[in-house]
Order: sequence, then structure tokens, then C-alpha cells
Amino acid sequence: MFKIKAILFFFFLGFYSFSQNDLDAVRYSQSGGVGGTARSMAMGGAYGSVGADLSCGAYNPAGLGLYRKSDFSFTGSMKITNHQAEIYNKKTNSAQANFAFNNFGIALAWNAENDPESRNVVSFSNTQSQNFYATTKMQGYTNTSSIAKDMLNLANDIAINSGLGSASYKYLYSDYEGMAFNTFLLDTADNKYFSFLDTKRAVNQSRELATTGRVNDINISYAYAYKDQFYFGLSLGLPRVKYTSTVTHKEFDDLDSMRVAFTSDTTFSDTYTEPLPAAYRDMLGFNNLTYTEYFSTTGTGINLKFGGIARLADDFRVGFYFHTPTLYSLTDTYYNVLSTSFDYAPNSPQTAKVPDMGGYYSYKITTPSRFSLNAAYVIKKMAVVAIDYEAVNYRNAKLKAEGNPFETANNALKTYYKTGHNVRIGGELNIKPVMIRAGYNMQGSPYGKVFFGDYVRNTLSFGAGVRIKEHFYLDATLYSTATSQAYYLFYTLDTQAKLKHRNTSLVVSAGVKF
Repeated sequence: MFKIKAILFFFFLGFYSFSQNDLDAVRYSQSGGVGGTARSMAMGGAYGSVGADLSCGAYNPAGLGLYRKSDFSFTGSMKITNHQAEIYNKKTNSAQANFAFNNFGIALAWNAENDPESRNVVSFSNTQSQNFYATTKMQGYTNTSSIAKDMLNLANDIAINSGLGSASYKYLYSDYEGMAFNTFLLDTADNKYFSFLDTKRAVNQSRELATTGRVNDINISYAYAYKDQFYFGLSLGLPRVKYTSTVTHKEFDDLDSMRVAFTSDTTFSDTYTEPLPAAYRDMLGFNNLTYTEYFSTTGTGINLKFGGIARLADDFRVGFYFHTPTLYSLTDTYYNVLSTSFDYAPNSPQTAKVPDMGGYYSYKITTPSRFSLNAAYVIKKMAVVAIDYEAVNYRNAKLKAEGNPFETANNALKTYYKTGHNVRIGGELNIKPVMIRAGYNMQGSPYGKVFFGDYVRNTLSFGAGVRIKEHFYLDATLYSTATSQAYYLFYTLDTQAKLKHRNTSLVVSAGVKF
């Protein structure tokens, strides 16, 4: 368990502790920034007042009221993600590709029975609001920032603060420095802890952060168009969560700088910078270690979304939407593993796993509500320009479980987080039968930063669509999202990596109106 300062690395892709924390709450409080059909994504998601799109059920369900015909569509994408990590003055790049189902759904529209100028619309849609597939790698040599040094510092703090000295091993955290003690990476001598990995020697250190999973937001929606002037909508949201994180940290003495050599049956020499206790000479020096931290989250949630749109003039519409807090019921499975190898048997590591059969924990997260104002301007039925503003107060996220008030995590949410501000801007030009679209989406940091800075996501998008024989349509969008963050590896060491992420996706929608 990495006991990190959670506030310092919100978008941390792989770090986790057995205690659920503020990062879990914020992870599921965010949206992916751009999600839905290829048409809406091409316009940066600025569809709050544009409407007549199957993505509306997940954002502003009132937009469904602008449908005059029924609609069925399917949207998929190919996502290519590039990651760069810089640590110890070395940059490491990694990339991966995966296919995603962005959206599929159906909307059924019919005229009101006693008013042909008014309409009813019901819709079912599944929108992927978040995609967690990512792998980030970092690597470099260090003689100041070994994981063993972090574990050693924590162990000696416990020894000093408890007043028990070397007898404090029973109070070490079993899933971190306690595993180091149980695999002989740490041990005691002269009433304190020492590390069998010489923390002043250079080791080849690498870390891989791998996440998978998604949040699929299922929405059952109803909208009503009153005389094509006012539109009202309501969605029952049923999001489904699947998230897996694996952190793999490795250190190798590939320079063979930690050696023990026997000069006789009873005497030896070593290359350690501090004297090595004689009882450990038979291990012949540190060789390598691998620390793995795994957890997986699954669960479901429920929320309500409602909104309205008013046609103030033939060419101008304004709207709003409100999403209630989402109530998630989640279950985590988890374990940590540490394997330590020594020169006397480099292929037979000492291994500890905690919990030895894996852990299991159920809890609840309440995400903050979301509120948006939006507007759209139609230019002679040939073009449309739209803008959405959305606010999310991350302070209102909350964790809870039976018998666990999560005081530390909930206090962190209220103390460190702020209101996030999201902006979506887009436009469409209709040159029949082809439509050209472009958009910009900014998702602000949960710490309050907008447009620039760590944890801010900026997305540029461009797309085109074609209508075939009035009923069939095909849309394609290319968009690119960029963000950066600071990543802290340890608790007691100020070791920081600078991460940059860029996601480029080709999105295609195919549908039919009937």
C-alpha cells in the first residue's frame, strides 16, 4: 500500500491503497470529457441546446424533444493512446490501441394525440462516459529513491514512535513495509531496521501503470416538445462501472554494485556502503525486487437527469440540465505482492502476498450533482453554433460504508477539491448532403484550474457526416485529447514523475431514421 499524499496526484493511473480514498470518489465523479455519437463528439459535446441526437439522454434529455422522426444508431471508435513519463531526467514513451463502443440507442417519436405541433419521445441509450484503458511506463537509474528506502523510512518511524525499536515489526503495515520485512528486504539490527538493498547504490528502477475498464451510462429517457417552442426531458441513469488498476514496480542491481564475496569460510568482504550484518552474508547481496499492487472495482449506480430548452426565436435556443448525485454501490477486490531475490538464488525469490487469498470490500460513493447552461444559434438552417457550460462541485463527493465513515477521505474532498468548470463549443455547416463539424471541449481540473495546467483536459475535434436517401446516415469524427499530471511514487520521498497523455480517436456512427 503506497501511503501517498493523495491530493498531489489526482489523475494517478494506478496507485491505490486498501483504504478507499478521495481518488476513488473523484474518478467516478468525472465524465470522460467527450462521449456519445460521432456527431455530438465532432461538436465537442456542445449539444445541450442542439438536440435531436441519441447522446442527449446522457446530458440534456430535453434535446430528445427536437426529434421529428424516430432514430436508431450505433457508434464505435478506435482509440490510440500515447503516454510519456519523465523521471530521473529520462523520458519513456508508450502507446496502445483499443476498440470502444461509444454509444448505441433508439429514440421513438410521435405526435401528441390532441396537438400535432407537440411531440412525445422515448429513448433508450448506452453511452460510454469514461474509458480507462491506459498503460504508462517509466524507467531510470537512481541511488536516492529506491522503494526500499521508502519502506525503511516508514519502518524506522514506527520503531521510534512506538518506542519498541526492533520489536515493532508486528506493527508494520502488512501490505507494504511489512512485506519487505517478511521477504528479508528489511530486517533489524542494533535495535533498528536496515535494508538489504543498499539505498545509496544505483538501481535500475521501472514502473508500469496499467488501467482498464469503463463507465457505461445507460439512460431510459422521456421528452416532450410543446408546440416546438419548449422542450422538457427526464432520464433515469443506470451507470455501470468496471475498473482495474495494476501497478508494477521493479528494481534491479544490474550493475552488480551490491556484492558479498567470501575470503575464507569465516570471513567475507562486501561492496555495501554501510556494514552488512554478518548473519546475512550467505545471501550474497541484493539482486532484484518486484512489487505489484492490484485492485479491481465493479458496481452500479443510479441517478436522474432532467433539463429544458426554450426556442426564444426561430434561430436561437437556450437550455439547461441538472444531474442529481449518482449513488454508486461498489465492490473492490485487491492484493499486494512483493518478491525479493538475492544473489545466492536469483531465480528463487522470497515472496509475500497480502491478503494471501486476496481482499474483498463493499462500499458506496455519492458523486456531486452537475449543472449546465447551454445555447445554440442556427444560421439560416445552413449552420449551427453551440456552447455549453457545466459546473461540478467535487467537494460534495462522499464515500461511506457500514461501520466506516471514511473521515480522512471525506475531509480531503472538502478541504482540497473545488468546483470544476467544463466548457464545450461546437459548430456544424450543412452543405447537403454533407455536413462539416468542429468542436472544442475543456474539462477543468477538480482543483479549480481551467484551460491550462495539470489535470485539465483539452480536446479538439473535427468530423463530417452524410445523409443517404433521407433515412440513412453515416458520421465520422477524429478527436484528440491532451492532459498532464504530476505523479508521486512514494510517501517519504519526494520522487516525482511528469506524465503527459494524448488520446486520439476515430469515431464512426451509423444510423437510420424512420
